[in-house]
Amino acid sequence: MGLQCFCYLPLQRSLELVSLPSLLLSPVSGVSAEKQRACLLPPDDGPCRALVPRWYYDRHTQSCQEFAYGGCYGNANNFLTFDDCEKSCWTIKKVPKLCRMEADGGPCRSYLRRYAFNLSSMKCEEFIYGGCYGNGNNFRDLQSCVDHCLPEKTGPLLCYNPKDEGLCSSSVPRYYYDTKTKSCKEFRYTGCGGNANNFVTEMDCYNVCGKGKGFLLFWFVFFFSHKQLK
Repeated sequence: MGLQCFCYLPLQRSLELVSLPSLLLSPVSGVSAEKQRACLLPPDDGPCRALVPRWYYDRHTQSCQEFAYGGCYGNANNFLTFDDCEKSCWTIKKVPKLCRMEADGGPCRSYLRRYAFNLSSMKCEEFIYGGCYGNGNNFRDLQSCVDHCLPEKTGPLLCYNPKDEGLCSSSVPRYYYDTKTKSCKEFRYTGCGGNANNFVTEMDCYNVCGKGKGFLLFWFVFFFSHKQLK
């Protein structure tokens, strides 16, 4: 008896690899959050050898593409038809083309702190630029990166909360979003109480409030922030 490959199995793989990118998904009636998360997974044809035409969502081109599925395993970014793919993934927020490029430090040897948009984490992240060549996904400051790369949306309500230092006596450096100056500022958090406009790093503050992530992100951050305070 040779080794058998059981093909055409239903896709029921877990989506535990998806974390932060899911925060950029929109809760839309008729489109489950699980289906939307599947759209951010890389294409996976599986270990079997069938050539089954399927469709996957390519987040780099931000479109549905055909691929040859091996017939077993793989992941949930696997749709029977183009229409199925479109219906599940059309709500993924669009990112400008240059922001989809990977950060490139270039061949030179300067040590310049720059920011690039990371399509995997859907956040602006710091990297070291050598000073020459590279690509357009290269911003001198965090706010410039956020302004250019994160899709336009209304900021979450938590960003409009006033600065609240809390009720206890600790002195923990945190950041809050100042709506008057439209910038993130440091303040001293006392360790308990306060509100959800409270971020561990300046980068977290800008990524959430510089360009809001909508209703889903609001509730995620609100829940997570209050969980930390307990």
